[in-house]
Amino acid sequence: MIDCHTHLQPHGQQPPMTRERIEQYVAVARGRGLTQIAFTEHLFRFREAFDLLYGWWDADPDPALAHLARQYWEDHVSGSVAEYVRTIEAAKRDGLPVLLGLEMDWIPGHAGALARFLAPYDWDIVLGSVHYIGAFGFDDEQFAAEWDRRETAAVWADYGALVRDLAESGLVDALAHPDLPKVFGHRPRDETPLHDAILSGAAVHGTAVELNSNGLRKCGEIYPALPLLERARRLGLPITLASDAHTPERVGEHFDRLAGWARSAGYEEAVAFIGRRRQPYALPG
Repeated sequence: MIDCHTHLQPHGQQPPMTRERIEQYVAVARGRGLTQIAFTEHLFRFREAFDLLYGWWDADPDPALAHLARQYWEDHVSGSVAEYVRTIEAAKRDGLPVLLGLEMDWIPGHAGALARFLAPYDWDIVLGSVHYIGAFGFDDEQFAAEWDRRETAAVWADYGALVRDLAESGLVDALAHPDLPKVFGHRPRDETPLHDAILSGAAVHGTAVELNSNGLRKCGEIYPALPLLERARRLGLPITLASDAHTPERVGEHFDRLAGWARSAGYEEAVAFIGRRRQPYALPG
């Protein structure tokens, strides 16, 4: 199995993204029987992205939300994407079972800038994620009060439209934690409209759907919900397996449960991406 979604830095911390730290992740991965791991650091960690996208939050009419989003991005910048790429590529050349990836936040209206950010580097995998609706960081506890000011179904609808646009852009290989708005337990009566939006977008380019075990820790359920996954299978969409680890000890966490979740939806294989090309492998069990 291959963990297609890991981070070298926890939220709120900025340990150096070094070879030594990479080796800590690799040791845990090997101990759990994984054959490879992809490092997919967040876009907002990199100074180049911050400079390129600076001010995107000002499109939100609520200055309080814009301030929180700006503060979050300012607080999380911690390095250079060029140095990150060099570090991962050096580890690859030395035979470590690692892949070069990125988790790319979707910023509406900035597809061209995002494409320019991606262009210089030989990524193995690019994950696409939506963490903001306007400047509302719906999965961040700093924004929790905003949920009380919005209708849950409307938040889910807005999120679904953004994920659909992200998938249709063709910039990413897999959709990370697809039904993320369930993270704090805010769920509409009918989740089908979100599933419709995600799947219609993913179907345009055959974008993979990520199974993410971090949902078990965050909300007691794997991302995504089983009905969405079953429909993805019927559409022939590939899946990736992911821990979303931000610390070494969580690499490959609960992958037995991910494999079982996938099999219950009818999947027999998952995929990884190498050089942004799909590499299928059989699920265990």
